[in-house]
Amino acid sequence: MADTHRPLVVAEGLGRDFGDVTALESLDLEMNGSEAIALIGHNGSGKTTALSMLAGRLEPSRGTVHIAGVDVHRRGGSDTVRALVSFIPDAPALYPDLTVADHLDLVGMAHGVGDAEERTDMLLDLFGLEERRYSLPRELSRGLRQKTQLACGLLRPYEVLILDEPVSGLDPPSRQALHSLLRRVKGEGALVVFSTHDLIFAEDLADRIVVVGDGRVAVVGTRDEVVASGQARELGLQ
Repeated sequence: MADTHRPLVVAEGLGRDFGDVTALESLDLEMNGSEAIALIGHNGSGKTTALSMLAGRLEPSRGTVHIAGVDVHRRGGSDTVRALVSFIPDAPALYPDLTVADHLDLVGMAHGVGDAEERTDMLLDLFGLEERRYSLPRELSRGLRQKTQLACGLLRPYEVLILDEPVSGLDPPSRQALHSLLRRVKGEGALVVFSTHDLIFAEDLADRIVVVGDGRVAVVGTRDEVVASGQARELGLQ
């Protein structure tokens, strides 16, 4: 378990350039368990870049990310990420020859989930996938593939749950089910970090909101602080 006397995740001066283009200028943020952090902004604002670096998937051009005191981009950091972080990207990445159930079975075995069968049934029911249990990815719509990926990411153990645009492609009932589940996950002690361009989805889930625009962090604060700053309105996110 992470040390409860220090922040679970710390980003300091975190930034990334792609050639001459700055995808994210600088992010400084301390995050704790039992907290939800939302990154909001339009497509291309730098949200995905930030989350990919927080999850150890993308090397920063500058700055650091520490999870449970370990620099995730240094030697040994990948072990910490694998043990503590579940990262769910915005584009479903599924094996073409595995069914929905096969994907969940694989995740359960890879991460030693003791109650995998029970949790699998719960997640399939939650996302309306029960009738698609034995379907292959090519037989699923974009939304159903997204639900499958969400179920896989939520099945495994984690202390940090990072989701990139998790409501993209979801129908309203699944969107509400995910919202409720994330509130429960947060209440059970996990840190939830997610991106969205929808302030409404974020506002009653996130304890703090990070508004990102054109690679720059415009404001960090509670929902009321973000609204009062005018930055969300300026970026057309209200």
